[in-house]
Amino acid sequence: MNKIIKHEYKHDLVDFEDRKIKIGTTTEAKKLKLFSRCVHILLINKDGELMLSKRPPTTYNYPNKISSSAGGHVDIGETYKTAAQRELKEELGIHTPIKDIGRFDVITPNERTIHHLFIGKYKKVTADPKEIISFHFLSPTAIKRDIRLHPRKYAKSFHEAFKCFMNYKNNI
Repeated sequence: MNKIIKHEYKHDLVDFEDRKIKIGTTTEAKKLKLFSRCVHILLINKDGELMLSKRPPTTYNYPNKISSSAGGHVDIGETYKTAAQRELKEELGIHTPIKDIGRFDVITPNERTIHHLFIGKYKKVTADPKEIISFHFLSPTAIKRDIRLHPRKYAKSFHEAFKCFMNYKNNI
């Protein structure tokens, strides 16, 4: 049986306006009604399909759930874009130009996080098995249909990331 381990790393904790208040853990953020910062990255292939990744069963946040191509917490003092580029390198072994397409927030009993969503062009990747156990590509239409049919397959943060992506797509 795989054991799920929660690592309590320190991050910049911010208010709703994304102003740094202090350094602390995500547990402290919840207690103090502050937010941590995260990034999501969606890679798009030449056919306009989005790369989705499946999280390992051993991850603390969203084990066995489908999520964005890559993503993670913003480190202390890091910008959202720098964090997104770092996560692409760590999780997928690539560097590709990315664009910030918007902010979305996730507030649940277990999470208080400000996210920024980035998009970029797909390049051949080498997924880190500690972060991603598989990946596949789906069109936005197919993702929308699958979320409607199987919402629990997807991480809560991905639901919000996909809404952000669709708002961006519909407004360009």
